[in-house]
Amino acid sequence: MGSPDALDLQAFLRASAATGRTVLRVPSFTVFLHPRDPLRYLNYAIPDGDVAPDAAAVAALRAAFRERARLPRLEFIAEAAPRLAPALAAQGMAEELRAPLMVCTAAGLARPDSAVDDLAVAAVGPGDARAATNVQRVAFGQGPVPPDEEAPDPRASAGGSVLARAGGEAVSAATWTRVIEGTSEVAGVATAEAWRGRGLAGVVTAAAARAAFAAGATRCVISPGHDAAQRIYARAGFREAATMLHWSGPD
Repeated sequence: MGSPDALDLQAFLRASAATGRTVLRVPSFTVFLHPRDPLRYLNYAIPDGDVAPDAAAVAALRAAFRERARLPRLEFIAEAAPRLAPALAAQGMAEELRAPLMVCTAAGLARPDSAVDDLAVAAVGPGDARAATNVQRVAFGQGPVPPDEEAPDPRASAGGSVLARAGGEAVSAATWTRVIEGTSEVAGVATAEAWRGRGLAGVVTAAAARAAFAAGATRCVISPGHDAAQRIYARAGFREAATMLHWSGPD
């Protein structure tokens, strides 16, 4: 049976993922699909508790993704659904990422230093939305926002973003999600390639968490995609609390 705290964290991730996405119920799972963008990281399912789906349930989940031209994917906390990974493996799906889910409270939040002069970090408003979004999109392998499209306002979903500028140039950004029962997720931590290795990711991570705490959060969560990111978030005050799993495929 999943641990109570892990189940609580997974319930938060499920509620947070619904913002701006199409939500589908496929028995044993809730599916979250971006209405326009097929990028794998924006489309995934979360199990509805400590589930052990049979072959038919996994087939139905795959079909829900394929019918909408999306890669079948799941993101979930291992400790909240300990029986799920074996069930997925038995049906030919594969683990694509295993990473810690890290948690920070306001009391534990640090103020990391950076090796960048003339650095200014501020909340993203309409005038900064394009610059912040472009830093994040390019860092994650996408192109910048097309000139004829308006950049999304991060405040529209009741969360927000922070943007770091060096000498006026947009160099790093991070986003925090709306606060749900005291919890917010820090995500989209990104630094322009030419500015990496100077401590900027830690600075914007901490700044995004501070903004979430100011908005009423009592804890922030974040999930690093690799060991270097884990070290960065640890310097900002985040500590490992659970294990995040990403499973996907086959196409």
